[in-house]
Formats: sequence, structure tokens, C-alpha cells
Amino acid sequence: MILNTAGRFVCLFVVFAFAWRYSASVRLNDDEDYYSSVAGLEKLLNTEQILLTDLKNYITTTKQSIEVLEKEILKIEAEHKLASIDVENYLTNPVNAYRLIKRLFNDWHKYEIHFEKAKDLLNEWKLKKNQLHFPNQIDFEESALALARLQQTYNLNVGQVASGILNGIKYGNDMSWSDCLLLGQQLINIKAFNQTKEWIDESLKRYSMEEKSSAATELDFMEKLGENLMKTGDTNAALEIFRAVVINDPHRLSTVSAIYNNTHSLSEALVEEEEYHKTQEFKLYEKVCREELKRSPAEERHLRCRYYWGVDNAFVLSPFKIEEINEDPFVMLIHDMVTDEQIETIKRVSMPEMKRSTVRDDIVGGSKRRNYRISKNAWIEYSLHPHIEKLLHVLHYATGLETQFSEELQVANYGLGGHYEPHVDFYLTGVTEEYSNRISTSIFYLSDVEQGGATAFPYLKIAIKPNKGTVLFWYNLHRSLDGDYRTKHAGCPVLKGSKWIGNVWTHDRTQFAIRPCGLYRDYESSWEYMMVK
Repeated sequence: MILNTAGRFVCLFVVFAFAWRYSASVRLNDDEDYYSSVAGLEKLLNTEQILLTDLKNYITTTKQSIEVLEKEILKIEAEHKLASIDVENYLTNPVNAYRLIKRLFNDWHKYEIHFEKAKDLLNEWKLKKNQLHFPNQIDFEESALALARLQQTYNLNVGQVASGILNGIKYGNDMSWSDCLLLGQQLINIKAFNQTKEWIDESLKRYSMEEKSSAATELDFMEKLGENLMKTGDTNAALEIFRAVVINDPHRLSTVSAIYNNTHSLSEALVEEEEYHKTQEFKLYEKVCREELKRSPAEERHLRCRYYWGVDNAFVLSPFKIEEINEDPFVMLIHDMVTDEQIETIKRVSMPEMKRSTVRDDIVGGSKRRNYRISKNAWIEYSLHPHIEKLLHVLHYATGLETQFSEELQVANYGLGGHYEPHVDFYLTGVTEEYSNRISTSIFYLSDVEQGGATAFPYLKIAIKPNKGTVLFWYNLHRSLDGDYRTKHAGCPVLKGSKWIGNVWTHDRTQFAIRPCGLYRDYESSWEYMMVK
């Protein structure tokens, strides 16, 4: 077999050309992205179902036996049959989400060529496209980046991921060699070099096991392989590949020579990973997400679980179930605090308002989209529904804080690889007597998450797994009202599942009764965590 010539090389990288920009002109909403939430991915699944129906109608009408279309239909139908069992369960598998976006962005243009044979159906299909949801270049790239993020954070085995296995559990169908190859190309394009090699290796393994349509196809594959080995600087391996190509087809010599001359210097442009991702803080965060870094029993010996009757003993008949997580800074879980009815109301009200999450820029002001926070959120007024208003009421009795000084409820949904890298919730600038700081954070977990998605505190060595109906509470500020940098926390990437949370930030105005200032400023204890190491 031709590929055996290149099989002995350890470092194999590929950039496989994808130039289709089909979806860019038919996107319903340019401000909407689909990869960042399960709700967005569900729109794409519906789009593909409509396209699949049209494609089947086309084949029936024209009575053609087009082998490639029939094969693709079987593959896609298998995916939709699997999805129909549990749509959310299917879409929360990052591999399924990536392949869905990949199919719609990269594959469907091939079928449009065949539609030219049936002009009436094609015209009808083109009109319909403008009313459907399609991913764009950003969705395509970010879905690949999400898989790379999950691979790195959780030390996932690429072979298992490509086989639909996440941490030993089989969730979906296998990726093809072309899926792996295209993913490897994307990772090079978006500078995610740490994960590229394994995906290209996996593509080669799967390519060697799958039936080839012709020798020319295999030579095309090897030609691209050599080209992109050149781009990554692996010149020796690329030359061996090119020799094998020319030996099997001497007419390709001029093409191979042109590739060599045009691409051999591109390796100088390789970019290393972001500086922050090299820091001790980020490495701690990843270890906590993987549960490699935990506190010892001795460190938790003073913590306890207890019932609490609430302020003024208002909940004697149904006391709060408190689980102490950390003493200083104080962190606790309040179990069974939110009902299923409240959760469904919150989701229903917030769904139409969901937009890509942003982060505050304390230097120049305003809010911006950033890749270190991938989710969608909506800001909801408590007065919209009694179920939502009750959140503040119960939170007051559970914590003693005057919750009328809280920001609107922020509802967030984390989809494919959704995450939020380490950050603090308190404001670094702009705090005035009129606009006070966030004294506390309360995260209302509105769903369970099958794998991943924990709330991690790197410096406290704590990872709290989402538990539907539970509230995670902590103080962001020292008693002196200075920010407590020990509370730096993160949302670990969602590996499998859909993460829904509601954030309540209560401000420090009039909170002196429940949390009075001490006799001295106590902020020194978190100074060492202020600077990223």
C-alpha cells in the first residue's frame, strides 16, 4: 500500500483545503452563533433534517441512483436516528456537535451540485435556504477549538474520542478519516498545534483501514499530507511522502515541486500557545477540573453539613440543607433550593433572550466577547414571574443578605466545550458609593451535567459538580470590602451534557448588619493570589 512509505514517521501534520463559504450568505442572524449553546446546535439539527428531507425528495423525483448521495443519506439518517432517541443527549456529545457543524458547513455543498439536474427543486431549495439556520466560519472553527480544549483539559485519548467514546463511555458513532483529517487541518489554521498531531495520526490510522475509491485518491491524500508537513516544518518526512507520490505517478512531479517551493518557509509562522495557558494558575485550574488536585481529609476536617432554619427561623418546617465547602473564604452549597417548576420557568423566559456571553473590560470599559468565555446568557428581571422573584426571597433567608441589592438574574447555557477560564466576580474598577461591589455570588444550578462543567476554584482546590436544584454561594470580598483573590474560579469545559446556571450577584450596600467590617483590614491574606504566576 502506498501509505506504508510514510507510515514510519512519528510527526505527521496535514492541512486539508476547505474553501466552501456556502453558509455565509444564508445565515439568518449574523449576530448569532450556534456552537456556544445546545439551543443553537438544536437549530442546526433541525436545518439538517429539513435538508435531508429535501435531498430524499430530490432522489425520488429524479429517479436517479446516485451512489454517493445514498451513502451519505444512510450516514446522516443514522445520526438523526441516534439523535431522535434523546436530542439533548445527542447534541451534548462534543463529537456529534462538531460533526453536525462540519457536515452543514463543509459537506452539503457537494449535494447542491447534483441538485442542478432538477431545476425546479433546486430553485425551491434555494428559497428555503434563506429561512434556515446555517453555521458560519466562526462556528466551524470554534467547534474544532472546543474539541481541542476538551482534549487538553481532560487528557482525552484521541482514538477513543474519534470512536465516540468519552472517558470510557460510548456515546455516538465513529468519526471517519476525513473528519479527523479536516479537524487536524482546522487546528493548524487556528494555531491549536498541541492537539494537531494526534488527530492527523488518527486520520492516517483510519485511512489505512477504509476502502479507497482509487489510487489517484490515495495519491491526492498523500500530496496534501506532504504539503502540510512542509507547512509545519517537517521537511524530511514531507520529502519521503513526495518521493512516494512521484514513484507511483511521475506526472505529478511538477505539482509536487511547486508545493515544495511555495510552502517550505511557512513553518516560521507557527505560534505557541497563549501565555496565560502556560501559567501555574491555568495548570492548577486544569488539574482541579480533572480532579487530579483535591484537598486532603485533614484540610476538610472542620467542614460540616447542617440544617439551617434561616433568618428569623422562617424555615423551621423546611430548613435549608447546608454543606460547608470552605471556611475562609466562606463557600457553601445549599441543596434542594430550586424546584423543577422554577427551573422550567427560568429556562422558558430566558431562552428568547439568549445572546453570546461577554466579559467586562475593566481597562477600557464596556463588555466584549472573549474566547475564554464560551456560553450564551440572558439577563432576566425577577419581577417577570413569581417563580423567579422567589429566588431572591429564599436567598435572603438562606444567607441573611439584603438581596434587593442584587443584579438581574443572569441565566447562562454552556454547550459544545462551553467554559469560562479563571476569573474573579468582583469589580476591579468603577466601584463607587452609589454603585457598590459584588459582595457575594450565588450560582443556581438549573441542570445536571453528565461529564465536565464543574465550578473550579484553583487556589482552594475545589471542583463543584453541577447538581440540579442546588445553589453554590460564596463571598467575593473580604470584610474590609477589598476583593478576595482566593475566590478566583472558573467553569470547567462541558465534556458531555448541557449546563444551565443562574447567577445572582448581590452588592455590598447595607450588608453591614450580616457581615460587619472587622477591626483591621484583612485583605493581606489574598495578596499573593492577585498576580498571575
